[in-house]
Amino acid sequence: MAVDKKTENAAKPDPEDVKETEVADQPQEPDAVASDLEANHGETAELDPSVVPEEADSETETETETETETETETETETETETETETETETETGEQESQTPPAPVIEERIIEKRGSFGSAVLGGVVAALIGFVAGKGGVLDNFLPPSWRDSSVDIAPLRTAQAELQSQVTDLRGSVAEIEIPDLGPLTTRLKDLEEAQSQFNQPSSDTSEELAQALQRLTDRVAALEARPITEGAPADAVEAFEAELQRVRESLSTQQAEVERMVSEAQEMERASAEAARVAAAQSVVSRLRSALDAGAPYADLLSELRSLGVEAPEAITSAADTGVATLTGLRDGFAPAARAALAAAREETKGSGGLMAYVYRHLGARSVQPRDGDDPDAILSRAGAAVDGGDIAAALEELAALPESAKAELEAWQIAARTRLEAEAATDALSQSLNAN
Repeated sequence: MAVDKKTENAAKPDPEDVKETEVADQPQEPDAVASDLEANHGETAELDPSVVPEEADSETETETETETETETETETETETETETETETETETGEQESQTPPAPVIEERIIEKRGSFGSAVLGGVVAALIGFVAGKGGVLDNFLPPSWRDSSVDIAPLRTAQAELQSQVTDLRGSVAEIEIPDLGPLTTRLKDLEEAQSQFNQPSSDTSEELAQALQRLTDRVAALEARPITEGAPADAVEAFEAELQRVRESLSTQQAEVERMVSEAQEMERASAEAARVAAAQSVVSRLRSALDAGAPYADLLSELRSLGVEAPEAITSAADTGVATLTGLRDGFAPAARAALAAAREETKGSGGLMAYVYRHLGARSVQPRDGDDPDAILSRAGAAVDGGDIAAALEELAALPESAKAELEAWQIAARTRLEAEAATDALSQSLNAN
């Protein structure tokens, strides 16, 4: 309890200290400051008369806030220390309170503050200046391009837009006032012209028939005039003139009839020639496709049907392989080598009793000459035929194979049939094309 009381006593500031602090904080007149200095230090302080009035005026104009350092330190320290520390601080505080503190002369920097109204007025003036400078474009020359005012006066654009809108409205009104003419008569006339043109483009046989009918009607009228009896008592001169005129009409009709017949004949001939030319051209196109099918070894029965529809009949050499197609040149080349080996083996087997040792070796090894060589033996014949096949001369190869013995021909029979079928089909196709050109 004694410690608490001491703490409380230490926490409470000495009234004299408070008074001294307040007196020190309050603004003093120059004379009062001088007297205090003389009382405390026993000396007379000399004051600068030019400085004292200025300090007095500054202290009078401003408001100061004072704080008691002793109170703050005492209050904060007494609440957190232990009992031993508290007693020590209390005793120290009593000793300090008994000893009057020496007066401290503090140099204070007094800040002169303006009123709130002047600050607001300055802000308003600055805002007005900035607004005027921004709207007037004064700052655009000093700002970066991205910060400059990009506003554009759109009044001319709005005026132009209004004018365009007015023009569009006028144009719409003009378009609405336009009367679309009735195209019905023009459409009818166009149809009539198309029908007339179609009739004109019809085969000339119809025209010739119409002309013939017209001539026949004229002939009938002339015959009727001739049969009409002449009135008795008519002048002889009139009768003779009438008969002469009638004769001229007959001759004119005969001439016109002959001319019409000639024109009809020519038109019919031209029509037949045109149709024939079209038929031949179509047939030539089919023959060209047929030749391509022969080269590819593809079936061509449908092409023969087209030829028959055009009035062209293909020969037997072409129709015989229409469903399967003929052998290609590549197929004949690939198939000749095995057929030639089989044919050579058959020929050597037939003559195995003669020929000596080399013939025996060749017969058992199945060796065959691949380079063409002279001679009439089967190996030489097959070598020359093989060279002709490799060169694409199938006809020459068939001629060479004709000299083989019958036993060798039997092995090459299938190959020879395929080769002949191809050659005959190609020859027949060429002949068919030439016959179409001749027509």
